[in-house]
Amino acid sequence: MHHRTTGRTLAVPLTLALLAPVSALALGPPAAAVTPAAPAPRAAAAAAPASPTAREESYARLTAEAQGRRIEVVGARTESTTLWANPDGTLSVESHAGPVRYRDHGRWVGIDLTLVRDADGTVRPKAHPRGLRLAGRTPAAGGDLVTLGRGADELALGWRGALPEPRLDGTKATYENVLPGTDLVVQATRTGFEQYLVVADRQAAERAATLTLPVRAKGLTSRQGSDRTLEFTDARTGRAVGRATTPYMWDASGGGADVPGARTARVGLGATPRAEGFDLTVTADRGFLADKATRYPVTIDPAVYFGTDFDTYVRNGDTADASAGVDLRVGREWQKGEARSFVNFPRNPAVTGQDILNAELNLYATWSDVCTPRSWEIWDTGTASAATRWGTQPAWRTKVTTSTQTHGNTDCGTRWISEDITPLVQQWSKTANPAGSVDTIGLRATDEADTTAFKVFASAQTSTAPSILVTYETPADPVKDHVVYWNDVLQETFRQAGGAPGPLARAGAMMHGAIYDAANSARCAEGATKCLGDPYLVKAGASNGALPDVNSAIDHAAFDVLRSLYPALNFDDEIAAARATIPAAVTTAQRAAGTEVGQKAAAAMTAARQNDGSAPGAPYTGSTQPGAWRPTGTGDGATPQWGLVKPFGMASGSQFRTPGPGGQSVMSSLLAGQAYADQVNEVKTVGSAESTARTADQTTAALFWANDLDGTYKPPGQLFEQTQILSRQQGTTVAGNAKLFALTAFALADAAVVAWDQKYQTDIDLWRPETAIRVDGDGNASTTADPNWQPLSQDRTGRHFSPPFPAYVSGHATFAGAWAKATQAWFGTDQLTWTATTEDPNAPGATRTFTSVSSAATEDALSRVWLGVHYRWDGSDGLTAGAGAAAYGSANRLKPNTAADWTAYETLHNLAGCQAAGKRLVAEHRWSGYRCTQVQAPEPDHTLYVK
Repeated sequence: MHHRTTGRTLAVPLTLALLAPVSALALGPPAAAVTPAAPAPRAAAAAAPASPTAREESYARLTAEAQGRRIEVVGARTESTTLWANPDGTLSVESHAGPVRYRDHGRWVGIDLTLVRDADGTVRPKAHPRGLRLAGRTPAAGGDLVTLGRGADELALGWRGALPEPRLDGTKATYENVLPGTDLVVQATRTGFEQYLVVADRQAAERAATLTLPVRAKGLTSRQGSDRTLEFTDARTGRAVGRATTPYMWDASGGGADVPGARTARVGLGATPRAEGFDLTVTADRGFLADKATRYPVTIDPAVYFGTDFDTYVRNGDTADASAGVDLRVGREWQKGEARSFVNFPRNPAVTGQDILNAELNLYATWSDVCTPRSWEIWDTGTASAATRWGTQPAWRTKVTTSTQTHGNTDCGTRWISEDITPLVQQWSKTANPAGSVDTIGLRATDEADTTAFKVFASAQTSTAPSILVTYETPADPVKDHVVYWNDVLQETFRQAGGAPGPLARAGAMMHGAIYDAANSARCAEGATKCLGDPYLVKAGASNGALPDVNSAIDHAAFDVLRSLYPALNFDDEIAAARATIPAAVTTAQRAAGTEVGQKAAAAMTAARQNDGSAPGAPYTGSTQPGAWRPTGTGDGATPQWGLVKPFGMASGSQFRTPGPGGQSVMSSLLAGQAYADQVNEVKTVGSAESTARTADQTTAALFWANDLDGTYKPPGQLFEQTQILSRQQGTTVAGNAKLFALTAFALADAAVVAWDQKYQTDIDLWRPETAIRVDGDGNASTTADPNWQPLSQDRTGRHFSPPFPAYVSGHATFAGAWAKATQAWFGTDQLTWTATTEDPNAPGATRTFTSVSSAATEDALSRVWLGVHYRWDGSDGLTAGAGAAAYGSANRLKPNTAADWTAYETLHNLAGCQAAGKRLVAEHRWSGYRCTQVQAPEPDHTLYVK
């Protein structure tokens, strides 16, 4: 802002997180300069050119805040990760153990394994990263059954003999009776396929016991391991690109194909090189096929996959490679050894070095022996590989958490399971791993002898691959929301306007109250459930019918209120800077609607405060009567009418009037008491400029809290600053800040009315300690005059002074009591830790760290005694009066939304996300309660209900 008479230009920065040229977004000129006292951004735009992804991330974050929903940062997509900007300014990244999308001609395509027929009769998944293709009907000579890969890296598995038209069911294609009594099934996986034979009876088994499948491996070579696995390598580079894992066969004793509990046996797998490929020979265990205990049908299964993703399970007593399968087995299966699973997650560089707020592991439960909860564990382990077996497991380093979630049985159904692994991901984020490295999670049963604890989760090869969802905040986060931005503008206004604290607190309440109504109106336009709560004065609408942009509404509400209150100051640069940061994703119509809503909120506030009693009254010169306030050299009594100003939250200025100092309401009785003498003598001892009884820490605290001088943000501004610190520390959203700052501002404004009511509107307008100590006129034998006594309080030139209004009650203390009560009511606790700052010129660079809100307020009140300008009861009674005013306002203004029954708010991706959103709505007093209900098992989506 700049003063019209001088042309001096000052501006408060909103954010330099928009690292693209402002002109691309601006509707007005950028701010010309930065005020030294205003908080500078933590990341300078000019430091280095921003990448397109970094710019998009900044836009996404501001758009998410403005629209109240998460926005994907599309430029940050990879095959297995997705990044979102959240409305509260945080970022969330979901990393899958396998690919969820792939690039096709420069665009991302989501993997869809659902099989469909093409016009030529062939079959393919709707979207597959390796171009998987399956045969349709073929002639007697046969041909390619499965083709995987493209161009120079292609593998084709053939079938010798005719193939019928396949029957399609989701990801499976079944070719019936390819041999008498034998069906051939091909199942698409994320990076490959599984191909298996389903043999109906023993007679059919004899014909299918040995089978040779031709493999054409263009650009690939194969190498067979001792465990009957096949590894495919790039013929040019020697790099491993795919595997065919240890093949198995199983019977129907488990109740169906590939169901735990079935009897299993190894399948022989051999590879005989030939021109441009090899012949794959599959040899079933004839003893198993002939065994009378074997229940038919029997399934014979080799699987092939490509890619670098990896998960597997190992089983005690088994030396097979299970890494291409669709199962992750955990615990002891009936009549088998115990199993453990490992999942490698590629290290996401976006998470390294960040402040991890929340991380959850998502697993899809496909099988459990029972529905009764059975304990299993998640561990941090070493990296697993295709060579991992029971006897060569990676190190089990640290147990992260224990879960009893049990699903997958027929009675409790398959479903997604989410578990909190925040401590583990926080640990990972502190370790700088090289590019291409992985982090590994291990899964095991708590009691590995308990067969009822056996579970199966879906692997990375399925359409329900494991994933980790991480929410984080960057340590050097430059993004500032628009409510906080205008709070900075407000404090700069306080510095320039100066004067008594009452008018400043009123300005803060008017601005933040209008901001709240503007933001609330904009959110209400999205639907009644999205309201922030009750309106304060108005719920405004936009005439163009568009959804109002919340940030535009905030900007214009603040702008219009401030320029109406301070016509000598120019806020054009501030509104231009704010408008320039609204992302391009916000349409012109939405901006216009937001502007209109903001202007209506400001107009309603300005109209409501006309004739509210704040106009200057007759000068207050005090009295020469003993005990009565008289000027101390800093002018007549400031704003004597302020106790009659119309409050913002409470009913009247006298509503929380205290009984008087020491319970006295008559001056003569007050001055005659020992309590009065004790209070005067305490200030005389510890509040003197030359005191030796005051400790060094008390001196620091006294000057830290002072801020009585023009050019500082004054007491209301210092408390607004601390609200801003706590808001950021607690992760309050833009919508939450609109309400938090309004309630705080109402409390501070009413505190001024309460304090000034008792200063001027009662029979005791108590003189300052400076007067009481210097003048021998109180008639109390326990006090003695010292005409040379001076308070510690001093101006910029070193001249000692007392503020120009009566002592009882302390304005600082009443502000502090109101601020503390409003803060406690909002955050639901007194136990908060933060480091606060000051602008008093006599305490340059001073900071104070507090561990509770009440301790900060109490120190603020006591600091006025150590400063030599107040008595102790000025502070204690001020704290009480301010707390009463704030409590009333918090309980009766801007109340949360209500509904007669649970009401759907929105649908979110998973349970943790739903719970986080619900907790935020309750924490920000938008609704009183929430619950999350799964939309439809087994899908992870949950509907958030509020009440």
